Amino acid sequence: MTAQAKIEPASLEADQTDSILRTVWYSAQDNRREAFALRYRGYVHAGLIEPSPFGIYTDAYDDLPTTLIAGLFRRGACIATLRLSFYAPGAKAPVLPCEKVYPEVPALKANAQGLMVELSRLAIDPEITSTRYRARLYAATIRAGISACLALDAKHLLVATQTKWRAFYQHVLDFKVAGPAQFYPPGDVPVVLLSRELDESLKRRVAKNMFFKLDPAELEDLKTRLPTLVRAE
Repeated sequence: MTAQAKIEPASLEADQTDSILRTVWYSAQDNRREAFALRYRGYVHAGLIEPSPFGIYTDAYDDLPTTLIAGLFRRGACIATLRLSFYAPGAKAPVLPCEKVYPEVPALKANAQGLMVELSRLAIDPEITSTRYRARLYAATIRAGISACLALDAKHLLVATQTKWRAFYQHVLDFKVAGPAQFYPPGDVPVVLLSRELDESLKRRVAKNMFFKLDPAELEDLKTRLPTLVRAE
C-alpha cells in the first residue's frame, strides 16, 4: 500500500480543544473506505442518494491513477473529504469527472498550459451541526486541496460546486464561472463549474489570507509525498 501524506495544521477553532485536523492523502491503491463512508453519509443526509447496505459512495473516477482523495480527521474520525482529479495536456482518456457534464471543458483542456485539476465530491460529517464550524471546515478542506495543487505545480483549477458555495470561491479565491449550473451526479442539485489559473495572483491571495496561508514546511512535505501517490496521464 502506498504511504499516505499526513499533515497537522493549526486548530480551526481557538476555543475548541478537539479541533486539530490531520489531513490524510490517499492514492487509488489505498484503502479509502473511511472517506467514502463519510461521503456516503453526507450525500444520504443531503438527499442526493438513497441509503445502501454497503455504506459507501464511490464512482469510476475514484479508481483512476490520476485521482487523489483527501480525508480530514479529527480525534481519529474522518469528518471531511475532497477528491482531486488531475489532467495533463495531451492525455486521451477522460480523467476529469466534469467532462461528461459541462460542454465547456474540452475547450478549457485544449487551452491548458500545464496540469489541470478538478476539485469535487466535497463532503462534511452531517453530525457536525454548528454552521460556523461547518463553514470553517469547508474552507479547511479547500485549503487542503489548494495545498496539494501547489505542491504538484498545477496550473489550472476547476471546481464543481453547489451554487450556494459559488460566492465563497469567487470572493475568497477569485474563481470565475466556466459553465452554468448543471445536474452533476448524483442527485438533482444544481452544480456550477468554476475555474481559475493557479498563478502568482492566487499564490499571493493564499499567502495574504491568514486561514489559507501555508507553512513552508507543510508545502515541502507535500511536494515530497504527493508525487508518489498520483500519476497524471
